[in-house]
Amino acid sequence: MPYIKKLVMHGFKSFIRKTEIPFNQGINVVLGPNGSGKCLTGDSIVTLG
Repeated sequence: MPYIKKLVMHGFKSFIRKTEIPFNQGINVVLGPNGSGKCLTGDSIVTLG
């Protein structure tokens, strides 16, 4: 089954600097404080496809 290996964002909404988020096969969880970009991570994946 295909999966996303990593997400690289640069200049997407509040991710002004280059940000890389690695993913593993299976279930991945994005944790962080309020305002850290958790929802933007999901938004960027939705924007891809």
